[in-house]
Amino acid sequence: MTNQNKRIHSIFRTIKVQWAIIIISILIYASFYIPVPYYITLPGSAMILDNVVEVSEGFEDKGDFMLTTVSMIPGNIPYYLYAQFSNYAEIIPKEYLLTKDEDPEDYNKRQVKVMEQSQDNAILAAFNQLSLPIEIKNKGILVMGLSPGLPSEKILEVGDLITEVDDIPMKKIENLLAYLEKKKVGEDVKVEFIRDNKTYSEEITLANLTLNVEATEDEVPEKAGIGFYPFEDREVIPSKEVTFHTKEIGGPSAGLMFTLEIINQLTAEDLTKGYQIAGTGTINPEGVVGQIGGARLKVKAAYKKGVEIFFVPKDIEKDDTNQKNAEQANRELGNPMKIVPVSNVNEAMEFLKQLPIKKEL
Repeated sequence: MTNQNKRIHSIFRTIKVQWAIIIISILIYASFYIPVPYYITLPGSAMILDNVVEVSEGFEDKGDFMLTTVSMIPGNIPYYLYAQFSNYAEIIPKEYLLTKDEDPEDYNKRQVKVMEQSQDNAILAAFNQLSLPIEIKNKGILVMGLSPGLPSEKILEVGDLITEVDDIPMKKIENLLAYLEKKKVGEDVKVEFIRDNKTYSEEITLANLTLNVEATEDEVPEKAGIGFYPFEDREVIPSKEVTFHTKEIGGPSAGLMFTLEIINQLTAEDLTKGYQIAGTGTINPEGVVGQIGGARLKVKAAYKKGVEIFFVPKDIEKDDTNQKNAEQANRELGNPMKIVPVSNVNEAMEFLKQLPIKKEL
């Protein structure tokens, strides 16, 4: 081969390599925009609650209570592959989050409403724990989701607040269910609802809600209904004003930590004792702590913030895994935190009361 041929061969080989690099780069870049039917959750942040919860004339503390979050992103090929091999990434099928024909905007609306309920529950649990006066006013029934293919889907939207049906006030789900039990499939009902601070009144034809029930040997009787997922909206009026600043946070899992922060600001004794304390767990008005998602991811988020104590829902039922996952994640990180499993606010309070005051170094 002559020198000239060698040079030509070298040039062609260089061009091939360059094109190969370009094509591979394009494929890698494009893979980030190829969706997969999953969401990927990653460790989020640990947020100091002094900046999130404000009780009127509340007491200050030397340490901190923190809520913990996870970060959720729409799945793509690279993140999906990463999650397959990472201990601190979880894969969630889209159908676990979104109902059929539901879009992410509706999901976000639901998450905001669930967060609002979590805040109300935390106020109720805290004030009940301290035996302080509190009032509840039921406002109506929120539309949290719609059954696809039914007449209501063309009229109602997620976030609508139903206040009346056939001119009868509807403040609780049980009242609506009792009224609809007397109705038949195909009948029309007049539904009054509030959307964007405006009141609307529309006729909705009742559908058969048993059509999607699996067939059995016995015929399933028709059940007339509007076809939506209900949620009771209420106004909680505590004897001391409580304000939340949670615009970018959704979901119910901060309930326990909201409750502890409210109690701490309502009492002269500093429950933190100077420690950095984070945690997770839902709360109900009676102070019962419930399981959440992503416990191990929240432990990692707390670890990055230098947390010393972490509250987690106690594993009670057969399928509960929060306590187990949190303890395992803590071991993998070198046991930097004390994991405290609790099933209710009383147990968390008992732990905090016996906690020695942290010595300043």
